[in-house]
Amino acid sequence: MLKSPNIPRKDRLSMVQQLSLTASLKQNNLEMLLLTLKALTGHNAQPMHQHTVILKPRYLYSPDPSPGKVAQFESYRLRMTRMWEVDYPIDVSESLFGDSVRSRNNSLNESIWTLQLSDIPAGGKTQVSIQNMYETTIYQTDDMIGYIDELGYIHETEYWVNGVRFYYDDVIIEVMRVFIADNDATRKVDSINQSFADCSTETDSFTPLKLLSSDGRFFMRAMVNVTDVTDLESVATGTRQLDHLKRELEEVVTLRIPDRTSMDSRINSRIASGNSSVNLNRIL
Repeated sequence: MLKSPNIPRKDRLSMVQQLSLTASLKQNNLEMLLLTLKALTGHNAQPMHQHTVILKPRYLYSPDPSPGKVAQFESYRLRMTRMWEVDYPIDVSESLFGDSVRSRNNSLNESIWTLQLSDIPAGGKTQVSIQNMYETTIYQTDDMIGYIDELGYIHETEYWVNGVRFYYDDVIIEVMRVFIADNDATRKVDSINQSFADCSTETDSFTPLKLLSSDGRFFMRAMVNVTDVTDLESVATGTRQLDHLKRELEEVVTLRIPDRTSMDSRINSRIASGNSSVNLNRIL
């Protein structure tokens, strides 16, 4: 248990089993998809803006491999997500700014964060991706960076999601673009701020962003969260709902099972990429 006097208030750890399908689409297909989802669900899209930080352990645990034995302990990346307080339209692609955990913006400490850990999705022949997730909600903290440090984790990367959300029975549908820090633009802003060091400015609190996908494409995720992993009937129902949605949208977009190996958050995984850059499959 943390001994800091500024321990954030949080919920107990909960587990869900997430069933999902994903897709990508070009900008010229966006309007048709949004109109189809509005007609299918009977509701207008709800804005969705999120900021996510990927954390890795400060001190990596590297078990000695033994023939015929499976490692009893694994080190995992963590994902922290909060609302991104902006009102950008879904098709905006430039002149965006975000609050980075590396900035001096106090809004990070005032936000409600969701802390999440996920297993690699189940293998085998399935109709949808099936992945166990563990999460808790952090309601308040005086020092988010200090809290991360006391957990024994450090910043690895971060990204911002700008999009919309629909609901269809138990299915949550998200259509989005993903943004990352534009390091070249950040250096220019830092240079300008240094030149006007005696002036009052808020620019240094925000990070210039750029699209993760160079071709400007959008991404879609359809998911069902099953709160009781032993409830096989709910898993089957969620699978049928996702398959039905897939067939309803097949003339507009192709929903697919994401690559499970790219969704492996274990640090020492032999099947996942060790690249610390933002991985779309880890997002989707």
